[in-house]
Parts: sequence; structure tokens; C-alpha cells
Amino acid sequence: MFPLIRPRSEQGMALVTVLFAMMAMLMLGIAAVEFGLGSQHLSRHDQDWNAALGAAEAGIDDYTFRLNENAAYSNYSATNLPPDGNTAFTGYTNVSGGSTISQYRYTVDTSTLASDGTIKITSTGRVNADKRTVYATIRPRGFTDYLYFTDYETIDPASYTGSPFTPAEAQVACAKYYYAGRDSNCTSIQFVSADVINGKLHTNDALLLCGTPTFAGDVTTSWNPGSGQRWRDGCPTSDPNFQNASDPKYAAPLTIPPSNSAIKAETAAGAGGCLYTGPTRIRMLSSGQMTVKSPFSRQTNNACPTNGTGNIPSNGVIFVQSVPSSRGDANYTSGCPYSVSGVAHPLGMPIANDITTYGCRNGDVFIEGTLKGRLTVASDNNIEITGNISYQGGSSGSDLLGLVANNYTEIWHPVSCSSGSSSSCNLQANFPGETARNATFSNPSIVGGILSVNHSFRVQNSAIGAPLGTLTINGAIAQRYRGAVGTVSSGSIVTGLSKAYTYDLRLGYLTPPKFLAAVATAYRIAVWQEIPVPAGM
Repeated sequence: MFPLIRPRSEQGMALVTVLFAMMAMLMLGIAAVEFGLGSQHLSRHDQDWNAALGAAEAGIDDYTFRLNENAAYSNYSATNLPPDGNTAFTGYTNVSGGSTISQYRYTVDTSTLASDGTIKITSTGRVNADKRTVYATIRPRGFTDYLYFTDYETIDPASYTGSPFTPAEAQVACAKYYYAGRDSNCTSIQFVSADVINGKLHTNDALLLCGTPTFAGDVTTSWNPGSGQRWRDGCPTSDPNFQNASDPKYAAPLTIPPSNSAIKAETAAGAGGCLYTGPTRIRMLSSGQMTVKSPFSRQTNNACPTNGTGNIPSNGVIFVQSVPSSRGDANYTSGCPYSVSGVAHPLGMPIANDITTYGCRNGDVFIEGTLKGRLTVASDNNIEITGNISYQGGSSGSDLLGLVANNYTEIWHPVSCSSGSSSSCNLQANFPGETARNATFSNPSIVGGILSVNHSFRVQNSAIGAPLGTLTINGAIAQRYRGAVGTVSSGSIVTGLSKAYTYDLRLGYLTPPKFLAAVATAYRIAVWQEIPVPAGM
């Protein structure tokens, strides 16, 4: 009989398997916990990193708010602390209304405030161990923020000839906004289908539109009817093309000062600017110099050229004043002791047969040429653009021009007849004693920021003579009243010039030297960028 053989027990192997399974599950659990803890740390870091940028931006907003509340706040710094207890100049400060772990501190550079109205801020935000820094330029909202700015959407009261108003009557009836009760007999100017605005536009008045004008930039108005569209239909079935469907939006009025006299102060002895007297011709040169003819100028204050070539002024400012009436003034001259080409005017203006009139003693500027550098030219009276104006470094360089006329800024257009649109009405655009030009001043090309303080930007004699092509402007235009550059029939130019205006994007963060600022306007962020955290922050 064979012995009974029992099968080997599998109980030990099952135990081992269970133990291995439990160990694997334990290791997976530990790994999951470690992964969760690590992810939490990474998530916390990401949150802090993003929050630190927000804290840095909060610092910029804090300083801008304080500056808008108190214009003198630009005087304060880490070495001259403000009386309001602001500690952000010297150390980290909690973000107001936010998490107490979000903090910021900032430094302020006001070295360019006097020259172009800008302030630079470096703000560092901190959340736990994470820090990020933003560098920003702030400046007041100004006229060069817009390709096209107008105070009143109506023709200049000085343009009325008695029907229905005299100029004096029009000044009372028409120098007011549409929404403030402007007389219905005043002539408002429309944007029409042929108009294309390639940049931001603001008007303190109510826009009047007809047809399908195109606005390829932000459009704002200070007319706030409360509901419905913020523009007037002059057709009355217009369908304007706005880049933003909700335009025009409301924006507070931008107030033009009553004169440009603040710029004249920059030509005082020792200030660096050039003060010229009476009619003055300036031709800018690509070398960084200028050729000037200013016969009435006896004292320019800063050794500026009056009848020849010299450097543009060190502070970038030229002011042309009318001949003073006081005998005690160093630039006083009695009467008009000049005659050029038989014309009683120091520059021989107007040229032969031109119907345009000029005052012998007026502070008028006649300007053209290629600018190298930064320059603002202002006048007591008018600025006449007599030839193309360009930048030596092109549109992407550092050159920048400002033109600020107390009255009109005009494209020179001498004509030999008082009406009509034939080519016989046009004259050769030549200054007396100058080598003849080959053609009239046609298809003008202009760069810079332009401001007409009390009147308009316009083309001389715009309703007379044959069409002169296209007026190309790369810059910004601001004016008290809408000025005419030509006449149109069925979408075609009949007289004067058609428009091709483009905004110089650099004017959004750069300002020509001492360019006239708006009255009581708020500071805003012009540009900002993130930079590495400065040492010691």
C-alpha cells in the first residue's frame, strides 16, 4: 500500500503576494502624497508669480492716482517723502483692498517731466518669495494722443462774411458745442464717405457724419446724450464704418489753453530756446542745423542764427513773436522798413500775384525741410508750411517735430485769382530770390504734431485752383475749429487736396519738446514693460 501524499500548501505564497500588493499600494500612496505636495508648491509658486505682476501694476496705479489728485506729487521721492504717509518710496507696502501678502514699492524718475511731460516709474511687486518688476512711462492725456482732435465741429467764426453772421456774431453764436446750444444756422462740418481716419480721433463736440466715412481707430466724443448713438446723421441715412462697434465712446473734454505763451517762456535768456521776431523763414536741414531768415529779430536771447545757418536750439524750442509795440523792448522796430521784390514785407510775402495777405509785423513762421533732432516751433500768429517736412531718421527714428500756432497752421497755396478751379489760378510756389521750383506745392507730405490753438489747420485758398493731389500727414492734428483742405463733388476733389492722414504711433508715448499741454488733464500710462527685478529690491 502506497503512503498518502498531501499537496503542498499555497498559503505562504498567498501571504507573500498580499504583502507585496500592500507594499505597492503603500508606495503608490506615498508617491501620490509627495506628488500632491510638490504640485501644491508649484501651484503656489505660479499663483504668487502671477500675483506679483499684479502687485507691481498696482504700484503704478497707486502713484498715478496720487499724482492726479495732487499735481505736485512729482516732487516727492525716497529723499523727499510726501506728507500723506506713503511708504512705497522706501519699502514694500500692502496692496490696498487686496491680499495682505501682495505688496509693492516703486521709484520715480522725473528727469523728463520738464522737457516732454513724462514720468518714468519702476514698480516691483512681491508676493511671498516671488518678485516681478514693471517699468512704465506716464504722461497727461494730450493733443498728440490723437491723429485728429477738434474742439468744435464747426467752421471758424472768423470765416463768416456776414451771411448769416458777421465774424463777431459767429463768435457768439457758433463758438459753443452742439449739445450746449450752438445756433442751428452755424455751419457744422461733416465727415463724408471719402474720409478715412487711420488713427484715434476725439472731439469735444458732437460728430456730424454723412455717408460711409471710415474710422480705423478708437473714436471718442464729449457728447453724452445718455442713450443711443453718440453721433449726428447729416444725410440722414448714414452708415459709418467704426473699427469698434460701440464707438464713439464718451471721453471727458480736452481743453485747449487760450494761447501758446507758455512755450515762449522756454526762449528766455539761458533757457536754450530761440526767440525770433516778425516774419521768419526756417528751413530745417538733415545735418541737424537750420537756415533762418528773420530780419526783425535783434535779440534772440541764446545766440540763435537770424540770417544764416546754425544749430537747432539746445532745448528744442523756437518761438516767433510779433514785433513788440513797446519802444523799450529789445526787438522793437517802428513800422515796416522792408521791401523785397517790391513788397513791403521782410520776406517779400505774398509772392507776385498771390491774393493771400500777410502782415509785415506778424509773428508768422514759414517752414519746410528735413529735421534731425527734436524741435517744437510755435508762433504768435500763423505757421505756413511752404514745402515738404520729413525726418532725417525716417518714421522709426528719434526725430520729432511739433508745430504750435496761436492762430492758423496752413499748407501754403498761393493763387492768382479769387475764384474758379482752373489751373490758371495756381502760381509757382517760389520765394523771392530763390531758385525756381518746377511745379506748384502739390502732394505735400508732412510729419509731426500740429496744434492750432485758436483757429484751424487748413490749406490756404482751399476752394480756389485746380486739385493739388493728396495731403499726406504722418503725425497728429489738433485744432480749435475744423479747417478745410479742399472741396469735393460726388466723391472727387474739385479744389485743394484730398486727405491721407496716418497717426505716428511714437506720439502715443513721446512728446515734442515743451509741446503745449491740455488744461487740467489726468495722467495715464502711455507704455509699460516688464523688466528684471532691480538689485536690492
